[in-house]
Amino acid sequence: MKIEKLLFVSIITALCFTSVPAVAEKKIIKDEEMSFESCLKVISDSETKLAIASKISKQSDQKHSAKFILVDGSLTITCDGKNSRVIVFTNSD
Repeated sequence: MKIEKLLFVSIITALCFTSVPAVAEKKIIKDEEMSFESCLKVISDSETKLAIASKISKQSDQKHSAKFILVDGSLTITCDGKNSRVIVFTNSD
């Protein structure tokens, strides 16, 4: 639970302090080890705290991605249960 909160805080902090470039850019914010269940909780908590519904894409039973559309781009959280990874990246417009 504590790791999930730290991840969420780091996502929000990165979004607040990321400058908007003139061209589209994909930037990885986090790539770390996390259980699939904990990662899904991060997605749920992010939806609640950002007050934005995400578009969920289920590539398999153990790989889900959530895409949040933001004013200046998007935020994607990918949960990879097979490799126990969470990958968070922004994509600016």
